[in-house]
Formats: sequence, C-alpha cells, structure tokens
Amino acid sequence: MAARAIGCLSLVIIAACSSPQDDTSIVARVGEVAITFEDLQSFKSDMPPLLLSEREGVAAFDEYLQAMVDMELLLLETQERQIDSDPDFIEQWEQERGKKLFQEFVKLEIQDKIDLPQEEIQRQWGESKWNRLLKLARIRSGTADEAAQALRALENGTLSGQPLSPPQQGNLQGELNSYVGRNTIEEFGISLDVAEVLFELAKGEISEPLKGEAGYDIYKVLDERPAPASYYLIFSQGTLMAAFGERRRALITELMREYNVELDPHSIAKLAAIVAQDNVDAIDAEGILGRYDGGQITLADFLALYPKVRRVASVGTDSSGIDEFVRLYLVPEVLFPVAIERRDMAQEPAISDWLRIKKRAMLIEELRRRDVEEHVDLSEEVLRRYYEANLHRFMEDREVAVQEILVATQEEAEALAARIRAGEDMATLAASHSIRQGSDEGRFHIHSFERVVFGELLTEALAAEVDVLTGPVAITETPHRQGGFSLFKVLEKTPEKPKPYDEVVKQVRYWWTKEEENRLYNELIDRLRKKHAAQISIYEDHLATMYDAAQL
Repeated sequence: MAARAIGCLSLVIIAACSSPQDDTSIVARVGEVAITFEDLQSFKSDMPPLLLSEREGVAAFDEYLQAMVDMELLLLETQERQIDSDPDFIEQWEQERGKKLFQEFVKLEIQDKIDLPQEEIQRQWGESKWNRLLKLARIRSGTADEAAQALRALENGTLSGQPLSPPQQGNLQGELNSYVGRNTIEEFGISLDVAEVLFELAKGEISEPLKGEAGYDIYKVLDERPAPASYYLIFSQGTLMAAFGERRRALITELMREYNVELDPHSIAKLAAIVAQDNVDAIDAEGILGRYDGGQITLADFLALYPKVRRVASVGTDSSGIDEFVRLYLVPEVLFPVAIERRDMAQEPAISDWLRIKKRAMLIEELRRRDVEEHVDLSEEVLRRYYEANLHRFMEDREVAVQEILVATQEEAEALAARIRAGEDMATLAASHSIRQGSDEGRFHIHSFERVVFGELLTEALAAEVDVLTGPVAITETPHRQGGFSLFKVLEKTPEKPKPYDEVVKQVRYWWTKEEENRLYNELIDRLRKKHAAQISIYEDHLATMYDAAQL
C-alpha cells in the first residue's frame, strides 16, 4: 500500500514523536520534531491489519516513515495557518475535550466505585421475585362490587374459561395460554404495578381484585417455573444500572457538600409554576437557582438542559418534580465540569496523551476538510461525466444459465468431455456423475455477484460463448464453495449493460468523491513537501541500522 494511502487512512492512530534519544535512533526530522525508530515501531503496531504495507523488511518501515513525515507536514501547515485558533475549531475541540474528560470522570468517580461482583448479583437474583415465570388464570369484572362477589365465589371454586393470548380479544376469563415473566407480562394486558403484586404470590394463591384499564381483575397462580437465562442477563443489567444511579446520587451529594451548594427554594418554586403553565419562554435566563463556591447555577443552565432531558426522561412539572430535576440533572451538569477542572484531570498522563493525540488528529482532519473535501466538485455535470467514463463500475448484475458437470478429478472431467463430444447426452451424464449439490441435471443460474459461491466457474461462464462445451475448469474449494473440476455449457446469458445513471447516482458520487479526495490529498502532500523541503530530513542509514538492530 502506498505511503500516502497509509497516512490518509490512519489519522486516528497518529502518535506524537518522541524527544531525540541519540543520533542513530532519530530516523527523520520535520521542522523541530524528531521521529525516532521507536515512534516508527509504535506507528506500525497501531496500524490496522488492512493498512499494513505490502512490502517487507526495511522497505515497509520506510513506507511507514514517509507516512509519518506526511503527518508532521500536515501538522506544520496547521500551525502556520493557526487553525487551532479558529473559533469553529476551538468549539469542536472543546466539545471533544469535554466529552472525554466527562467520560473519564464518570468512570473514575462512579463506575470504578461500584462494588457489585457477579456473585452479589447472582445472590440478589436468587432472592428476587422476578426469577420465575408464572402460569396465571384471570377473571375480569367491570366494577369493584362484581370483583368482590367473584372473589367470594372463588374461595370454593376455580377460574374457568377459554385460553387467552395477546392481544386479548373476546372472552377475557380463563387461563393465560403461556407462562409470563417480567419481560412479557405487559403483552397480556397486565401493568407493571399489577405485576408487582402478582409476583409476590405463591403457587395456588389468589390475588385481591386489582384495578386495570378494563376493570377489576382477579388472578390465581396455577404454576411456576424458573425464568430463563435471558431474564438473568436483563436483571443483572438493571441491577448494575441501579447501582450506577445510586453511586451517581451519592457523588452529587458529595460534590454539593464539597462546593457548599445552596439551592434557592423560592426560585425553584417560581420556576415550577412557569413550567407547569408550559410557558418556558417566560423564564428569565439571568435568574439564579443556586450558588456554590466560585459559581452560580442559573436559569440559563436550566434552559439549556431541560429540553434535552425531557426528550429522554419523565420530568415532573410541579415544585417537587422541578426540584428533583435540579438536584439529579442540573446540579451534576454544572458541578461535574467544575470538579473535572479543579481536580486538573486533563493533566493526568493517560488523559493528557489521549487529548494531545486527539487534537493532532482533529487538526489534520480540519486541514483535509479545507484543502481536500471542500474542493471536490459534486456538480451534476461532473458526476455524469465520471459515470460515462467508468461504466464498468455500474454494470447490471449479469445472469448466466449453465449446464454443468462437476467432478472430483481432472481425469474424470476429461473423460466425460470426450463422451459428450462423442454425442452422449450431457444432462444424463450430469445426473449420474456430477457432485454439484442442488442442481437439476446440472442446470442452474449464476449471477455476477455470486463469486464467493462459484469462484472460477463464474469468471469462465461470463466469458464463454453460448452452447460451447468448456473445461475442465479447476474450482478452488473454500468453506463457501464446492471444489473440483467443472465441464459446462452456457445455455443463456443476459447482455452486459450499465445501470441507468439515476439508479446509481449515489454510487457514482461515492467513487468520484473517493478518487478526487485521493488526488487532492496527494496534491496537498506534494505542495507541502515542496513548501517545507528545507525542514525535512530523512536518515535512511539510521533507519537501516535501527531496523537491523531490532532483528537481532
């Protein structure tokens, strides 16, 4: 693979070059940056397998070195253009930086402090009422009085009726036709509130009348069985989520105490009154909801967060609901970043390295966007011209009807070919000799997209003339392909023709964009190599020496 292709596709694995160790270890310099052989080895080790050089030995390392030089040239250019001072770039970088620091803070202060081993989860599962499935019978009444009468009658009898299944229709009295559990209970028209009561019952017990959407229901537990493993997985995930929420609430309490947070009940009540009237536009963004050491929690903070949370969570609009929102959502939204900055998390070595590498990658991506991506002409005229010049990329899927005999050895295939040429019926021979699975007297269709299945047969069939005996053709066996030696005749084939432009315009745009970006990227690198030629030094002798030493 060309060095520039490696450089273009590996921006996310850029590593900052080390400080010089000794002269021999330095294999290149770009401006004030020294690239060491150790840097080169790290670059190679981080390379995805598909991007590894096709060369061998020191030649492969030279290719990686050229790619690293290109990366440093791109970074040098971003410095000259002061891209890192551009307001749009600063905004994007601060978002990425904040996202990473927030993730690390949550991991450090919440995830890593959850002490919940699998043994404890399994213990809780063993004690949970949700670890079983219930076989239920139900009788439904329209009123509470009717339900009470039915319950009294049941003391000396059983529920009866027709089997029920979701969705419920017709007669709603009788035995549910399957075992139900926490994950399927709602399919039978049973709410979670009702399920909380039912799963407290033992086998044979009858519930009190329970209010439902369609009236009052009485249930009897007819049987029970252990819940399947999938229920345990869901339970364990829920347990971990609950532990996460508990630790998060504890962290909020700790930070509120650490930063002396004082919330204003009057402002929160006033805010709740406005929210209850669905008149968020009337909120004064300059208002204060609370204070902490060194800062304030403002209504502007509330206005920025409230719509986002409302889209994914249920939030009460009365005073208690808004107070809960402020404590559980708004306070951490304000205090987590404060804690991150005051604890100087960005300076921790692992995080600092990640941020440095990420910023380098973003700078190069921004330069590519400006000098490459934004210069790709995607006009209709250009796309149609590319389509006409590259019709081979946009051909209709071809179909070939063949009659074939597939056998295990070349000798057998040649003997059969002689018999066919001597006048024997190919269909009869195929029926008695072919090892091809699933064919009718050797007849079947091959499509141009089925290369994995047919391999060499597809290639030869597409090229062969109609009604001409061809072969034997060696077919390579794979896990997805039957191997052997093939004799075949093409019975019919569809003509080769391109798909209409309107059907493939997205593919045209993709291929044209890919080729243009490669061309423009190479032109950019050529310009930078000429522009900064005096700042580039590559030490091929050092590279050879260090490579040889690494092989010992």
